[in-house]
Amino acid sequence: MVDVKAEVESPLRFVLDHSRDAYFELDHEFLLTEWNRRAEELLGWTRQQVLGRPLFDVVPPQLADVVEHGVTVLRAGAAARTGSERRQPAAAVEMALLRSDGTTVVANGTVFARGQGDAFRVGAFVHHTGTDLGSLEAPQERLHDLLTGLPSRGLFANRLHVALGSADRPATVAVAAVGLDRFKAINEAMGHDVGDELLVAVVGRLRRAGGAERPMLARLAGDEFLAMFEDAGDGAGDSAERFVTQALDAVAEPFQIAGHEIFLTASAGIATADRRERASTLVSNAEAAMHESKAAGGDRYQVFSHAMRRQIVDRMTTESSLHRALDRHELALFYQPVVAVDGEPEVVAVEALLRWWHPERGLVGPDQFIPVAEDSGLIIPIGAWVLEEAGRQLRQWWEDSGGRPSSVEVNLSARQVDHPSLLSTVERVLEETGLPPGAFTLEITESALMKDAVAAHQVLQALKSLGVALAIDDFGTGYSSLGYLQRFPLDILKVDKSFVDGLGHDQGTEIVAAVVNLAHALGLEVVAEGVETPRQLEALRELGCDLAQGYLFSRPVPPVDLRWELAVV
Repeated sequence: MVDVKAEVESPLRFVLDHSRDAYFELDHEFLLTEWNRRAEELLGWTRQQVLGRPLFDVVPPQLADVVEHGVTVLRAGAAARTGSERRQPAAAVEMALLRSDGTTVVANGTVFARGQGDAFRVGAFVHHTGTDLGSLEAPQERLHDLLTGLPSRGLFANRLHVALGSADRPATVAVAAVGLDRFKAINEAMGHDVGDELLVAVVGRLRRAGGAERPMLARLAGDEFLAMFEDAGDGAGDSAERFVTQALDAVAEPFQIAGHEIFLTASAGIATADRRERASTLVSNAEAAMHESKAAGGDRYQVFSHAMRRQIVDRMTTESSLHRALDRHELALFYQPVVAVDGEPEVVAVEALLRWWHPERGLVGPDQFIPVAEDSGLIIPIGAWVLEEAGRQLRQWWEDSGGRPSSVEVNLSARQVDHPSLLSTVERVLEETGLPPGAFTLEITESALMKDAVAAHQVLQALKSLGVALAIDDFGTGYSSLGYLQRFPLDILKVDKSFVDGLGHDQGTEIVAAVVNLAHALGLEVVAEGVETPRQLEALRELGCDLAQGYLFSRPVPPVDLRWELAVV
């Protein structure tokens, strides 16, 4: 059977591709439906790259609203025509167009409109005037991503600005930010070529997730993307939620890349606003919600709320204040005794615990600022200061009291364990204080050890070679795997308070007994944390626990208030 449509379209394609003018055409949704060879030569994008993409991808962002207004006028004119009026008169125009390299050229041409409703089309024959306006964007920012072909963040922001700023635009606009989980690890393990191919495959799935709503997609950063939704009513947010639900499901399906089966998840955030919102704020809100989704474990989405914004502002304020806290001497160390429980309790060590004397908020606990220090990287200089101050204080105690306590325990964060400066910092503190290495016990949590067990093992071996003692902190709250204890060069196991609270109950006592016995079998000392009652202390003695700390003996206190003689009822 003869394909009549192909017979009709083939001569048209021949004529268009041999035209001396560039030709492009768009439909009623401003999506490009035609693009000839001369347009490819003039602007640098192939036909396959642009078909189905918005006209605004090839119009300078500064002129997008002007072009949109012109097309809207043509569409209104087409709708007003009678059935006998087949098309509007053609109009001569001068327009600026974007090349794929981000430069802008001026073209003269003829624009015409035909059809009505869904069949409405605007066509343009244009030719280059020889005028090159260069880049209308900042030189460091490309308008389109070379890898995926998606618009850049800047171009997306301009389109969003138009949507929010025009009275003729929809009542609500929503933005979805989608970020891949663990992409960096995949990229590093399998190579950047595989990573690039994976990103292209992800973009393909995101395009399909848009369905009939066809949101504008853009690449926000390396593995993060944006999508925009518009609605004349209040449904933009609903459209965004449908999109991210489909997108997360699509990304979770395994990818076949370069002979590898790759499993991936994504996190997303959604923000919705009316025309009063600024484009930059709407994008920032969507990003914030996406990062909250990642912080909650990934493979989920969250809708931005004003409560979330308050939390972000509080976090930023805390981070800003932390930058100055060291210089202003606002940080302090409190100390909690670690006591031997065999016989009369005796202070043998102290744990250094960080506090912040905020000029406005007063004494700030670690749970309110340590996570911010971790996320921002400030934990590295703060952690170095803690080691220095704890070493200085221990030296002072030794000089004042003849060598009591015997050691100081300092917590290390996961970020510190990963940082290359840790070993040199410990070496420097030992040299400056003159303390023997055994006077320091460095505590690491289970989660920090297991984040990258191979790298953590190397760091701990290097620290062990210096002679410092190593402790696993909060045991039982992380991976709770007793077997891995043999793999690390540890000296001390600290049993978490949640297990100590169970003492006196059959199952709770059995758990602590099992931990103590196994730790001793591995040659480790055992410290019970959070001891608050004489009954717990007695149970620990009966189980053969070595050391304990908690409110029964002392709360964390400034060094001047620390007492070596304990009165335990």
